Amino acid sequence: MSGKVSPKVAQQLLQAMEQDLALATRLKSILQEEKSCLELRQYPAYQQVVKAKTDLLLQLDQADHQRKQLMESMGFNADRSGFMAFLQFVPASWKDKYLEIWESLSDTMNTCARLNKVNGKILAHSQNAIERLMVIILGQGSQPSIYQANGRRSMGGGQRILATA
Repeated sequence: MSGKVSPKVAQQLLQAMEQDLALATRLKSILQEEKSCLELRQYPAYQQVVKAKTDLLLQLDQADHQRKQLMESMGFNADRSGFMAFLQFVPASWKDKYLEIWESLSDTMNTCARLNKVNGKILAHSQNAIERLMVIILGQGSQPSIYQANGRRSMGGGQRILATA
């Protein structure tokens, strides 16, 4: 290895990436469970899933921070280009392992982002439906404007008489 890349730090980076991949895989599973809870409207189970997801996201954030520190300690950016530059300094026998984990991590995180977006849409749709129902139940919907006999517009039909005896 080059003087720029310490074998010890490179090994720590590999371990950090493996940890990131394990956490991302768990997050993917939790997001799939969250989607199922939302689709089936199992809100008590959904609350537990959200708690687990929040805890896992905190762990992922810490693992990401550790990985970034390791990359920066070796003088590389913590992005894809920095990682590719780092690969130029590791033995050829290590490159495949690093690339395999990097690609798996990237694919898994992209899947997580896609699942999270879908879950957000399901949740937003459910919230909108509940809000519309509450407006109807509480009778607070916007009242349609009605034109009176003199041509003026009157807001709301709350005072109009539908029938007389």
